[in-house]
Amino acid sequence: MTAIRKTSIVRLVALLLAAGFLSACQDDVIDPVAQAEAQLHAAPRPAKIFTVTDEVGLLERRFAGRVAAVQTVDLSFQVSGKLLELPVRESQRVQKGDLIAKLDPTDYERALREARINEEQAKRELARLETLVQRNVISQASYDEQKDEHDLAIEALAEARRNLEYTTLTAPFEGLVSVRLAENFTTVSVGAPIVKVQDISEVQVDINVAEALFGRVREEQVVSMEATFPAYGDKVFPLEYREHSSQVDEVTQTYRITLGMSREGQEQLFPGMTASVRVKFLPEGFALGDQFLVPTSSIAINGEGDAFVWKYDETDSQVSRNPVEVGTILGDYIPVMSGLDAGDKIVSAGVAYLSDGQTVRSLN
Repeated sequence: MTAIRKTSIVRLVALLLAAGFLSACQDDVIDPVAQAEAQLHAAPRPAKIFTVTDEVGLLERRFAGRVAAVQTVDLSFQVSGKLLELPVRESQRVQKGDLIAKLDPTDYERALREARINEEQAKRELARLETLVQRNVISQASYDEQKDEHDLAIEALAEARRNLEYTTLTAPFEGLVSVRLAENFTTVSVGAPIVKVQDISEVQVDINVAEALFGRVREEQVVSMEATFPAYGDKVFPLEYREHSSQVDEVTQTYRITLGMSREGQEQLFPGMTASVRVKFLPEGFALGDQFLVPTSSIAINGEGDAFVWKYDETDSQVSRNPVEVGTILGDYIPVMSGLDAGDKIVSAGVAYLSDGQTVRSLN
C-alpha cells in the first residue's frame, strides 16, 4: 500500500470519529421547550393548598361571661296598705299586665265615694251660683270662688280614682319574678319593694374586658362573637353587641361589655348562669371589607415587581398565575385587597418553583 493511500485512510477514519463525536455532543444539548413539556408531564409536584377565607389570620380572645337580664326592676306600690293578694312565686314567668300583688282597697274605695259626692255637690252649687250671677244676685267673685272649689273637687276625684287603681300592682313587661321581697297580709308603705322582676325578653351576656384590649380594638375590627353555655354543651351561639360601660372598674381595671342574642329556643338560660365567650377580631391596622389575609409565603413577585399567587384548580389539579394587589405584611399574613374571592384555593408554599399549567398534588 502506498504512503498516499495510507494517509487518505487515516484521514477518513479521523473524519468519521469527529462526526460521531459531534453527533454525541448534539445529543447532550438540552432543549428548553422539550424540558418544559417534560416538566408538565412529570409526576405532580407536592404543594400546600390554602383556602381563602375571612376567618384566617384573626386574633382570638376568650372571656368568662355571665347571663344578665335586659333590666331588673323592684316593683312597689304608689300607695300604702295591707297586702291582700300576692299570687306570684319566685322563678315564675309573668306576662305584661299579669297581677303581681293587690292591696286591701276598702279605704280607697271609701275615699273614691267621698270624692265623687263632693264633686257632685260642688257641681250643683256651681250651677246654682251661675244662675244667680246671671241675675246679678251675687258677685262674679263669689261665682269664681265656687268654680275653683269645683275644679279642686274634680282633681280630688281623679286622685281618688288613681289611688284605687294603685292598689293593684301588675307586671310592666314580660319577665321573671326573681325575688319576692314581701309576704302576703303584711302592711307595706309607699315605695317598699314587693318583688324583683327581670326582663328576659332576650339573652344578654356580660363580659369584662381589660382596659388595654378595650382601648386598642375598634368595633370595625371585631369579626364574630360567640358563646357556649354549660346548659347547652358544645352548642355555639352567635352574639351581638348591645352596650358597654364607659367607666372602668376601679378594682379589676376592666370595662363591662354587654352582648345579646335571641331567647327563642334558649328558654333554659337564666340570669346568673355562666358562659364562655369567644371573640375574633382583625389584627391592628387591618379593617373589614373586601380584603383577605393570606399566608405571606403564598405571594410571589414577577420581574416587573407585580405580586401574584398560584391559583389551584381542583378539577385538573393544575395551577395558574393570578395577579393580586397586596398591602403591608402583618406577621405571617399579608392582606390582599383585590384579585381573590372567598373560597379560592391558592398554593401557600414553594411558589418560586411553579409554572403556568403545572400539575400539583395537594398535601392538605
